[in-house]
Amino acid sequence: MDVQSSLLRRVAMTCALLLVAPSTVAAQDRFNTRVGRVTNGLYLRNSTIARVNPLGFFNDFRLGYRHRIFDRPDLPIIQRNTYWAAAASAALSPAFIRAGAAVEFAPLAVLNLSASFERVQWFGTFNYVASYDSANENFSDSAIRERARTQDPAAAGGWVLTLQGIVQAKVGDLAIRNTIRGVWNSLSLPNSRPAFYDIFYDTMAPNGGWTISDDVDLIYQNSEMGFNVGLRFSAVLPLFPTAAWGADGAALPGAGALNTPITRLGPLVSYTFREGRHSFFNAPTVFVLAQWWLTHRYRTGGCDECISQGLPMIAIGFAFRGDS
Repeated sequence: MDVQSSLLRRVAMTCALLLVAPSTVAAQDRFNTRVGRVTNGLYLRNSTIARVNPLGFFNDFRLGYRHRIFDRPDLPIIQRNTYWAAAASAALSPAFIRAGAAVEFAPLAVLNLSASFERVQWFGTFNYVASYDSANENFSDSAIRERARTQDPAAAGGWVLTLQGIVQAKVGDLAIRNTIRGVWNSLSLPNSRPAFYDIFYDTMAPNGGWTISDDVDLIYQNSEMGFNVGLRFSAVLPLFPTAAWGADGAALPGAGALNTPITRLGPLVSYTFREGRHSFFNAPTVFVLAQWWLTHRYRTGGCDECISQGLPMIAIGFAFRGDS
């Protein structure tokens, strides 16, 4: 009788393992902790984004070489996945093309530093690039369209330097990340104008000066299901030199003072289909970001050419990465 009971228990346990094992193995294979390990060799990243309010379409690509700094399993987690990298970078939209070189350094798991220097060419299409004699001028969507009717948008070339730092941490399934960028633009604008409308950051930007952006993400990560749900706060602050404010050499009250800073807040949702190993098409991810404008001269209502604050900026994208 004891032998029979023991046999029945073994059969039951085997059946249970057969029922549970496929989903467990699939989850481990899909999001294995070793899959995300940084490897030595070639790597790539690509993201494609479509956006409304303001309208935009961008593709960003990077291909380069990456090398691990530490490769010992006994190291504390803060020293894992540390690396340096050098890459060629390119960005393309219907309004401009940008290409150059980038370097990246991740000395700790919580810190990532990068810099890129790129040549940019605006095509003069879709009403861009719109340049101005003063940062106080009207850069609403309707004003840019009207400006294009009276004078052709100028094709313009130049250089862009981008410095970026990311600080991130994770406790359980909750992650926080802060991404800060400094972007320096130098364009060959008509009459050496000191300001232009930057379609990427949706702001009046200084020509020959810096624009600072900051994105703060609070994210819940469900690795087994492959999705992230979070909240993003974004801020943009152009740093105009005195000459950019016009003939009076000073920031004007009212309209000029309302140009900056620009802030947004809203939810971010993403889903990763699968992660593999040593594949140049890895971790395909779709994402949606919707942010309501908290402060913006032309996207919070209050004027004839202003867009209602109830309409958010919505971005939909697809991204993937790969390594050798």
